Amino acid sequence: MTMLAYGLMNVNREALVPFFERVPELFNSHHHSESQDSDGYEELLYRICRPYSSQTLNLIDEWMGFGPREWKSDTEREVLLFLYAVRFPDTLLIESLTEEARCDVVRLSAYLHFTKHTYAIWDEDTRKGLAKLGFDIPNTQDACPFKYGAYAASIELLKKLAPFYSFMEHDVPRQRLFQSALAAYGREE
Repeated sequence: MTMLAYGLMNVNREALVPFFERVPELFNSHHHSESQDSDGYEELLYRICRPYSSQTLNLIDEWMGFGPREWKSDTEREVLLFLYAVRFPDTLLIESLTEEARCDVVRLSAYLHFTKHTYAIWDEDTRKGLAKLGFDIPNTQDACPFKYGAYAASIELLKKLAPFYSFMEHDVPRQRLFQSALAAYGREE
């Protein structure tokens, strides 16, 4: 919460207005694009439930377009236990994972997103969108709890600052609504 308070004190709210006005349009252009498979996303979002298993991770990997995991069984068990233990907005628990489990921020963030619906999927375009709005999050390949925490907290802050017209009726979590809009915004020149 401290990171959110710090961000709130330092954000240029006027600079956010043009983005907020375009959130529905930006969301639709990203989420409903062919590369995002919106129907597959929404189906998967509601298919993932406890108890989590290797098959749970496989379903997420398939939608994300990842190749097969080359983890030892201990690493898979570690990640599954992590998914039960972590609670939004906590990202510091990532620090307790072994290097093998946290070597891919995109994969780990996808697992968090589909099992919790509150964490955002790490995405380079989204990171660029955040930077255009004044939230400069350093790039990372591994799941650094501080960088990923800043990324998730920045998107959460945008949700809290957004006016009512940025929100639309949709079956996706608000985290996905803003992450998708930011990804589309980050791709624009």
